[in-house]
Amino acid sequence: MNAIAWNCRGVGSPRTVRLLKEMIKSRKPDVLFLSETLADNNKIDCLAAKIGFVNFFSVEKHGRGEGLVVFWSNKINVSIFGSSDNHIDIIIQENSGYKWRLTCFYGFPGRERRQESCNFLRHLSSVSHLAWCVFGDFNDLLYSSDKRGKNEHPYSLMEGFRKAIDDASLIELELKDGEFTWEKSKGTTSWVQEKLDRCFATEAWWSKFPLCMLSVFHVTASDHDPIKLELMCTSISKKQFRFRFENTWLKEPNFHAEVSSFWQQLPAIHLLPKLVELSRYMSHWGREFFNKFREKVIRQKKVIDELKVREDDDGLQLYFEEKERLNEILIHEEVY
Repeated sequence: MNAIAWNCRGVGSPRTVRLLKEMIKSRKPDVLFLSETLADNNKIDCLAAKIGFVNFFSVEKHGRGEGLVVFWSNKINVSIFGSSDNHIDIIIQENSGYKWRLTCFYGFPGRERRQESCNFLRHLSSVSHLAWCVFGDFNDLLYSSDKRGKNEHPYSLMEGFRKAIDDASLIELELKDGEFTWEKSKGTTSWVQEKLDRCFATEAWWSKFPLCMLSVFHVTASDHDPIKLELMCTSISKKQFRFRFENTWLKEPNFHAEVSSFWQQLPAIHLLPKLVELSRYMSHWGREFFNKFREKVIRQKKVIDELKVREDDDGLQLYFEEKERLNEILIHEEVY
């Protein structure tokens, strides 16, 4: 099983929906937690249909609450345990019957309310005796190394956060593939990077899932990068490709020439067998055409990841250009 948490800063834009679709296709999360959805339940209903999830539970945006939603696949057994403007609690039952608790957490963003977040975390630790894992956007730092940029984070806030984690008997999962999960004003003198998104678990949970892994990956539609929690490695079976003619193939410059060339090379047999052979050829062509989208997306994301660490003017310019190029590829794939 794997779970993704992402502070998406709103789910209304087409770009965010495209990135969610791509994220689900490439990362295949069993649980997807989105914070700061800035949406009511009607909009979440529409989003669920677009990204292909049937099961979800949402907390609407109201007052100072920014909106939360958790989606889950039919492959796992989930029940809702509790919710608020700052969390959604779910119970996951394994096929063996073992139950554990996953809390999708969103900390108060204002510094004046960080103590409330800490106290709420302590409260959550006391409401169940199940093995417990909590992840999401905590909006706070544990150590000074969790920040790069001007203005050091107040020591009192870090000390308070660490104390809350200790009181809740939680242990942090090491973050792989990056140091930070949030950045602001990239490419300017005010550029700041912080590790705001994290994952913690109790000793009982660790003993059940000792091979778990937490990683961060880059997206282009938010100043937050998603974090992914993997409990075990799974192999994904490939679906059999079935031939269907797609009108978008006609927009590819080489399609007519390649299909015409193949048709002319076929021996002079009856029309029906010739059409069968042609359909087999186009089935293979279509499979390669589809794979090119995935290859383009993967290559483009690698380019962006390489440029992300550059701080020179040329590197920053290329970074923003390649972000737009990725969006164009995703639009093309969406049309297909």
